[in-house]
Amino acid sequence: MKASTCAIALISTLGTVALAGSPPPQNKLPGGIRVPSVTKHAVDRVLPVDQAADDLNPEFRENTAPATTGAAATALPMTFHGGKVLAATTQVRLIFAGPNWANATFAGTKISGLAKFFGSYSNSPYAKTASEYTGSNGKVSAVIGYQGYTAPSTKSVSLDGRNINSVVTAACTEYRSGAFKADTAGNQYIIAYTDMARPSTVGYCGYHTAASCSGQIVQVAFLWNLDGDAGCSAQDTTTGNSQGLAALANVTAHEVQETISDPLLNAWYDASNAENGDKCAWSYGHTSILFGTSKFKVQSEWSNAAYTSGKGYKNLSGQAGCLDGY
Repeated sequence: MKASTCAIALISTLGTVALAGSPPPQNKLPGGIRVPSVTKHAVDRVLPVDQAADDLNPEFRENTAPATTGAAATALPMTFHGGKVLAATTQVRLIFAGPNWANATFAGTKISGLAKFFGSYSNSPYAKTASEYTGSNGKVSAVIGYQGYTAPSTKSVSLDGRNINSVVTAACTEYRSGAFKADTAGNQYIIAYTDMARPSTVGYCGYHTAASCSGQIVQVAFLWNLDGDAGCSAQDTTTGNSQGLAALANVTAHEVQETISDPLLNAWYDASNAENGDKCAWSYGHTSILFGTSKFKVQSEWSNAAYTSGKGYKNLSGQAGCLDGY
């Protein structure tokens, strides 16, 4: 498949957020996935994709098969596999893909709400939940540089997350657009929000991956439109945020914390391939957390230190290793 100026070669399979009751797919090779060397060229390619399984929210389990037990329930601390983390400022740029985003009724408060979320994310107590992890290049940074977004257009094309090539194409096109000052140190993170609802056959709310855009590594995340999606709902009843915004903020928080601690899928994860977000998916220490002046209900994140000390919140498997910074 060709982008506007670049071919995209898929070199890994798509990651998933598994429905409750689904076993986690095996995403990482023994010892972690090795990242291909990157050279200066005009080819965009997908680097290792997040395939660690995340359960959909526990309330949704009533309408699905019972959750399986096994490796995900018994694997405890995460271990280091030798890779890099995001040890400097993570530069976040958003994409709102699809014509519906230009419709005020559809957009509602989702765009402005995510802007508030990221505008106060940097160095927040929540962002610091991953600061204990160190990679081959240093310690995880809780600093986020929010770079905004381009106003949605009715001519925008909806992204289908099942086609990861299209997601990477959109991210790389945005990276080269000149619409913002792109990071060239490997800390660029482009998050794509589509206006497409999650298909009934798809068992994930979102995922993160990495791509080589003309030789530059760029972190990429994708999220479905989660309006009215019971399987990906944060079940937020206290903040006043719309269901759609609450769902996007919760899944976004999950992906961001996984990305900074395991950007190339060869840094931090446990024996069942679960990253820090996976291990505490749909587990909440508080009904809401303050980001600046705005409240969001976001899941906890796994902390080896909290688990070792026994001072964390319990995840869905009863392991007390989750933190939300509060």
